[in-house]
Amino acid sequence: MNRFNTEALAEESAVRSTVAEQNAGQGAGRDAQQDAYIDYRKLHYKNTIPDNRILVFLTGFCVGMIFFYLTGGKNAGVGSLLDSEQLTLMQNFEVNRLGLLEYVVSLRFRQLILGVICSLSSVGALLAYSIMGWCGFELGLMIFSLVYQYGMKGILLTFSMFLPHGIFYGIIFLIIFRKYWGSNKKCCHNEETIKKERRHQKIEAVKIFVLVLLFFCVGILCEVYINPEIMRKVVLLF
Repeated sequence: MNRFNTEALAEESAVRSTVAEQNAGQGAGRDAQQDAYIDYRKLHYKNTIPDNRILVFLTGFCVGMIFFYLTGGKNAGVGSLLDSEQLTLMQNFEVNRLGLLEYVVSLRFRQLILGVICSLSSVGALLAYSIMGWCGFELGLMIFSLVYQYGMKGILLTFSMFLPHGIFYGIIFLIIFRKYWGSNKKCCHNEETIKKERRHQKIEAVKIFVLVLLFFCVGILCEVYINPEIMRKVVLLF
């Protein structure tokens, strides 16, 4: 009789253990689903809200558009620099490659040094977003000025002035101010913790330096040898 009671108690204990394990598994599953849902909401929210850089750039662009219309379409900035006579001269203009190369290297190198100094300053984040907004303002003002003067062909003329070298300069700008673009403080904290290792920090600095130098050289070559040909092809349409 005691043997049967012992077996019954053992079976009951085993059943209770199984039920407890099932409940624990269901609880863990619910927790995992909840965590996955939270991660999905964070990712969805991140993909839905535009990047701060884009918002600042578009804000500057809209301000440039408003500034153009407030002047009554009589802004003499870009329009006077690219009037019909100068566009005609650009169609047959021969570029002095060596002189242009020296000028562009000198100008862009000074801009690069200034950007590095700004990124290392205590107000680097403010300067980064200010530069982003100012670029948007200038682009908006330039586009609407040229569209006012030449119609929709003004948009094509505007982009021909910045391509393809502007892409590489933009990448350099994003790299130089890279520490101000992070939105996840936890991730940035972990990254900074890893970079405390001296060896890793030196390797990272060398990589960044080589990458910036590479994009800088490619941008210079594109601005001197490719962009003038693109603009010459575009101005033939005017």
